[in-house]
Amino acid sequence: MSAQRNAAQQQNPTPRGARPGVASVTPTSSIGDVLKQLKPDFPDVTVSKIRFLEAEGLISPKRSQSGYRRFAPEDISRLRYILTHQRDNYLPLKVIREQLEAMDSGKVTPVTARRSVAGAVSAEQFRQSEVRRLTRADVCARAEVEDSFTAALVRMGMISPDSAGFFSVDDVDVVRIAHSLDEHGIDRRHLKSLVTMAQRHVDIVHRVSEPVAHGRDDNARQRSLELAREVSALVVSLHAAMVKGRL
Repeated sequence: MSAQRNAAQQQNPTPRGARPGVASVTPTSSIGDVLKQLKPDFPDVTVSKIRFLEAEGLISPKRSQSGYRRFAPEDISRLRYILTHQRDNYLPLKVIREQLEAMDSGKVTPVTARRSVAGAVSAEQFRQSEVRRLTRADVCARAEVEDSFTAALVRMGMISPDSAGFFSVDDVDVVRIAHSLDEHGIDRRHLKSLVTMAQRHVDIVHRVSEPVAHGRDDNARQRSLELAREVSALVVSLHAAMVKGRL
């Protein structure tokens, strides 16, 4: 496909003499092989992410006689194109899809990177952290804070244990950052206002993403999660830009 050639050119120019849109090598890479190639540049990419992009029609790997996915170099370049624009240019999948469709149709559509936004974050940063059940003592040890400080954050709703009383890796980050703010003289009353603000941000995200989760297709839930990450990144980036503009 022409899109595969154009997408590949973003990362690896087509070799001189190669036929446009035609895979130069028989697709032989398994999804595991592809993951190994992408991981160094995209640590958060997963097999489920690749499968989701295929289900959404953004990539089209071939199938072996036994039904396994087989990727050609052009498929991998297309994946890199998608992941790069998600990570570096904060483009939602909807926009990336439009760009790929334009290239698939043979239109000359130069894709330029968006201007980098100071303080902007990527949707990939909103993927769930490693699953690890931590006790409150573990959280205190990792964040290097006293138990009384962590207990205060629990009381104000800044972090919350699960039904079994365990915390997550993300909770450690919250405690560590909150402690740094405390050391800068930001008292807990003001930290409480940040909890309220964060919940309002979450409400905005859910208002957009939750209706998508109720779709009837098999990818509705995954599509909702992807949308939630994209909107979360935009909300936080907008907040950072507005704070910067008011300093």
